[in-house]
Amino acid sequence: MIGYLRGILRHVDGVEVVIDVGGVGYEVLVDRQTLAGLGAVGEPAILWVRTMVREDAITLHGFGSVEARQVFDLVIQVSGVGPRLGTQIVGGLPLAELVAAVREKDLRALSKISGVGKKIAERLVLELSAKFMSLPIETEPLPRGLSPVLLDDLRSALANLGFGARDVDAAIRKVQVPEGPVDLEALVLLSLAALGSGQGRG
Repeated sequence: MIGYLRGILRHVDGVEVVIDVGGVGYEVLVDRQTLAGLGAVGEPAILWVRTMVREDAITLHGFGSVEARQVFDLVIQVSGVGPRLGTQIVGGLPLAELVAAVREKDLRALSKISGVGKKIAERLVLELSAKFMSLPIETEPLPRGLSPVLLDDLRSALANLGFGARDVDAAIRKVQVPEGPVDLEALVLLSLAALGSGQGRG
């Protein structure tokens, strides 16, 4: 099974993309939020992938974060929700807003997602609200302006300094991403300032 791809974005056709990994092109179905977070064709790209196997096809569904893939795994367990609709649901709102909507049983917000009517919205709330409470996902979104590649590198850099995953994401949420080009070193310094210390934690 393929769980993670890191390569070059070679082609975009609607919500289907091709990621070149070592000369092999992987066709991946992505959601709107993930697509918006990818760079231009020819730039590096990261996708967390769920491989779906059916009798007549094998499809790859890609997400900008492992958390989004976790949400997808739960969403497709809901009665009447297949992988394609599940991908649409995950990308129908920013992830933090989607998680909040399910936790708070906000049928109105969920019903605005393309392909989700009242019945599906009710099923999402009924079957997932309790499960979503245990997800390690904050309902405050990560900063806009960070590509999946840069976000992944930033998390890795902070983890290598000894910070735990929860502290890392909490710090990244506090970072004000400057406009224009920004490099990893600058983001690490901003995140360390948000953490309040340059010393690692367990």
